[in-house]
Amino acid sequence: MKYVGIQTQIWRNNRNTVVLLCLFPVILLAMVAMVLAGLDLGDMLCYLPSAHPCVDEVTTDVFHWALIWEFFVQVVPYALGVTVVWFIIAYFANTAIIRHATGARPLERKENPRVYNIVENLCIAGNIYMPKINIVDDPNLNAYASGINDKSFTVTLTTGIIEKLDDAELSAVVAHELTHIKNRDTRLLVVCIVFVGIFSALMTASVRLLANTSRAMVVGRGRRKGGGGFLVIIAGAALLLVCSSVAFFFSTLTRLAISRKREYVADAGGAELCGDPLALASALRKISAEPGLEQVRRDDVAQLYIVHPDEERDGALTGLVARVNLMFCTHPDTPERIKLLEQF
Repeated sequence: MKYVGIQTQIWRNNRNTVVLLCLFPVILLAMVAMVLAGLDLGDMLCYLPSAHPCVDEVTTDVFHWALIWEFFVQVVPYALGVTVVWFIIAYFANTAIIRHATGARPLERKENPRVYNIVENLCIAGNIYMPKINIVDDPNLNAYASGINDKSFTVTLTTGIIEKLDDAELSAVVAHELTHIKNRDTRLLVVCIVFVGIFSALMTASVRLLANTSRAMVVGRGRRKGGGGFLVIIAGAALLLVCSSVAFFFSTLTRLAISRKREYVADAGGAELCGDPLALASALRKISAEPGLEQVRRDDVAQLYIVHPDEERDGALTGLVARVNLMFCTHPDTPERIKLLEQF
């Protein structure tokens, strides 16, 4: 395997992460354009008030481009506005959601001075703001970092990882999590999760709108003829469902790709911070054998763990199946992470 320096690996992954993150608003705007183009293709936009008539000057054109652009300009501010509001609410509520999902509680210094000493020494060495320290009562091994600013940044450890790792291995794990905090990975992943959540909500809303409108259309036709307005809503809801499903799929792949990139960066940064890449490799090997935190069924929370419990079960896959499966994983392959650490 060709040697790649730690700083080079961090730079490459940071660059790729920025590119991937920029795809989210592109996907959102593309989804809006696809819905409008689909409505126009079925001549549904003609039912809506517009300054442009539904007549093409060039008869070979399939779409009414002026009409699509007019509605695109009108819809985008609302779409972005709803996205911003959704983002703000989810952004600031994430810390409480994660803590509640994992059952984490604050770890007092007098309860475990060893952990506090390890965290403080690494923070001093890396010039990192001292985070809060939480603990989860779980006999297995895992850890994660969370938070969006200096007041909320937290390193959470299971009781099992504290008891079963030696000082060098535990320091390496904490260094990995502190690198996530230093690089603001926890904030980045919250942004990714929120965007994916928006597309998921659009899918749910379109299904409900489609069902309710279809039901209302049936009842309305029982009383009177017509119902052309219902057809516009149904067509719009169906297109929204298709487009939001496509957007959800690609945004999920983007989120997972970003998550995997950040794990590689945290491994490299953590190895550099603790000064012992082999200790982190050893810790990952032990954690992957009994990762714990399996009671948390939310993948967006499990994404934060140093090792994802469910994905470790897929480690026996090989060949093309393993490569395809990796596209839908939040973490890189653990043996690959260990191999990269052992090359330094």
